[in-house]
Amino acid sequence: MEQTDVLRAIFDGVMVVNRQGKILFANPGYERIFRVDADRVVGRKLQDIEPASPVLQVLKSGTPLVDQPTRVVSAGVDIVANTTLIEKNGAVTGAVAVFRDATDIVALRELTERYCSELQELRGRFIASEEFVSDSPKMQRLLELAQRVALVDSTVLITGESGVGKEMVSKLIHRTSSRSEGPFVVINCGAIPENLMESELFGYEKGAFTGAGPKGKTGLLEVADGGTLLLDEVGELPLGLQVKLLRVLQEQKFHRVGGIKSISVNVRFLAATNRDLQDLVKQHRFREDLYYRLNVVALRIPPLRERRDDVARLVQQFLDKYNARYHRSKRLLPDLLRFFERSYDWPGNIRELENVVERLIVSSPVELIGMDDPVASDYFGLHLEKRQSVVVNDVVPLREGRALLERELIRKALHQCGSARNAAGILGMDHSTIARKARKYSIPLKDHG
Repeated sequence: MEQTDVLRAIFDGVMVVNRQGKILFANPGYERIFRVDADRVVGRKLQDIEPASPVLQVLKSGTPLVDQPTRVVSAGVDIVANTTLIEKNGAVTGAVAVFRDATDIVALRELTERYCSELQELRGRFIASEEFVSDSPKMQRLLELAQRVALVDSTVLITGESGVGKEMVSKLIHRTSSRSEGPFVVINCGAIPENLMESELFGYEKGAFTGAGPKGKTGLLEVADGGTLLLDEVGELPLGLQVKLLRVLQEQKFHRVGGIKSISVNVRFLAATNRDLQDLVKQHRFREDLYYRLNVVALRIPPLRERRDDVARLVQQFLDKYNARYHRSKRLLPDLLRFFERSYDWPGNIRELENVVERLIVSSPVELIGMDDPVASDYFGLHLEKRQSVVVNDVVPLREGRALLERELIRKALHQCGSARNAAGILGMDHSTIARKARKYSIPLKDHG
């Protein structure tokens, strides 16, 4: 049995060339993969047939190639090539290449990647539905956008008032991204003193400054390598540090404090703030170039007063949470829930709502908590328990008496609550109705909102 018979029997494509790249042999497997008759290639130079062939690269470099993926343009196929030099008496006389058709494998890989992307998106929707209350259209649109940007590595700037859930949205982006198995690191730019911020973020070498640890310290950037780093309250970042952060965002490289070695990281950056960064840029307190580098994708989380449709479900979520934690079974009566939904503006947003529900559960003496509950009355300044009887000094026509009583109640409610919306909740009226009646009785609303 001759060697050529063995090579012809191999299922994979086999090709032999001499030192000058002239094709000496091609087996049936080669014909099948490259869709060409061996008689048309044997004796010709490989350079003329396939100029980008990995075999020519091996002949030129003298270095074998193992499992080299290549796209053969002339044949329209994807292959995996293994190419080895042929030597005789220490001199290179040619090369032998074995080709495996990888077209189906590449197609399967692309299909798998597409399915993984779809699965990741569905996973994100499931996580969002489990962790977020999003009955309001604004919140639904926000979560849909957050799940879309989670599939890429773009930097995201998350804005919103204090207590709206910026960190929760950041965690959602991380958990539904391809980095979900990596670390999620949060650094609060407003909570760390300026003189310590640089060493916390970048780390330091031993002996970098007085008081530095003898072994140095790994910074949070290195800890977040392969994962996500959230720069919380990024508007508080010192100007001097903003320049160094900009370089990290652009190059994914940095130096430790006191170090000269450049460290490379692979980190996805998220930034969150309740400040107006554009206003800080105008005040020269925030670098404009850093602002635009962070603001690749902007997510604004609406305050609770703009998503009142979510209040009832949020209340139920917090009731379930704290009833279970403290072994209680308390509920809110419709009048107090209606006040939560329609009248109170929740300046502290979701954080305030959660704290109020916990306070009512642990402090209220009754199981069913309503507007007349002393804990609720005290917190919201309602003082409903102090209602007094009406004193009548003179007899007047009933119609006039009703008007006088209505005027006095509206005036006192506005003075006590500070806003027409909250006053309307106490009196059981719509905001538009109390505004109309205030105008009727010449009660000024400018100081009450």
